[in-house]
Amino acid sequence: MSVVPFDRVVVDPAAADYSFTRRFLGRCPGDVPVSESHIKPRGRRSVFVTREPGSFLKPCPCSPGVVRCGYWVLSPVFQCPFQCSYCFLRFYAPEEPLTLYANLEDAEVQFRKQVREWDGPVRLGTGEFADSLALDGWTGHADWLLGLVAEYPQVLLELKTKSAEVSALLARPALPNVVAAWSLNPGARVASDERGTASLSARLAAAVSVAEAGYRVAFHFDPVVLGAGWEDAYRDLVRQLAATVAPDRVAWVSVGTLRFPPHFLERWGRTLAGRSEYFDDMLPGSDGKLRSFWPLRRRAYRVMEEELRRWGGSELPVYLCMESPEMWQSTFAYEPAEGEVAAVLTRGCG
Repeated sequence: MSVVPFDRVVVDPAAADYSFTRRFLGRCPGDVPVSESHIKPRGRRSVFVTREPGSFLKPCPCSPGVVRCGYWVLSPVFQCPFQCSYCFLRFYAPEEPLTLYANLEDAEVQFRKQVREWDGPVRLGTGEFADSLALDGWTGHADWLLGLVAEYPQVLLELKTKSAEVSALLARPALPNVVAAWSLNPGARVASDERGTASLSARLAAAVSVAEAGYRVAFHFDPVVLGAGWEDAYRDLVRQLAATVAPDRVAWVSVGTLRFPPHFLERWGRTLAGRSEYFDDMLPGSDGKLRSFWPLRRRAYRVMEEELRRWGGSELPVYLCMESPEMWQSTFAYEPAEGEVAAVLTRGCG
């Protein structure tokens, strides 16, 4: 287990008697204070164990006008212990604690009901509002999730992370419908903008160990940050990946560029002063988010595709994250039909 990313635990009385709560507290270091209160603490150095009163499962909240990938999100955690400078949670929930939902039995009921309603294979992940594996040494979520999807081969579970915490995956036989995925950035960018995360070399080593254990792996170059020297840095990054992981073990690769709402700069602009990549050539898109100027984004996608194809060939599934059909056409010379991306990513499931 890595350094403990929290320094206190608050348990909602409504969640005190759940088996998850007892297991979690049993794994916590003895010097971390634990109290009981229905009042949610502030700050991501705090853990709040509570109940999820609503739905654990939702379709990915895509921006309007973008090509959808059919992703569904299951959220047993809200908030991330890492402190990436560009993370939307910095804007959306800067003071929220690491919130763990103890009523996993309800999540299982919701999941099984939803599986009956899905028409065909579905890709499911837990990495929308939290890192899928960063807290796994304390939560045990990976083992729970693997057990949950084992009986549903049509559900393709993606565990997306910036950590190197893969012990739960290595402790049991690999499942064909489980993909371990890593968000990647150049090593210098990891050091400057992804505080608390595993190093690039540690992520790649973890990916190798999981692939050798029989799992498929995936990679997300998102966000590609178009700062000074970006092209050489990202070409080199893909070459490092190519020298480490065999493409036949890769389920998919996504590519996206830096994007955030204008209010992000109102809150964090002072801490980002001097960082030209957050201010120069950033324009509002149709969804209101600031993004790099269209030709710069297109250049980034073409550069990434060139390097990825050199490594993985034409059969490697590569998709653009949160981009319009027009950008797909301009980058790849085709526009996916409705549902096509989801079908490609879940090919062979079921």
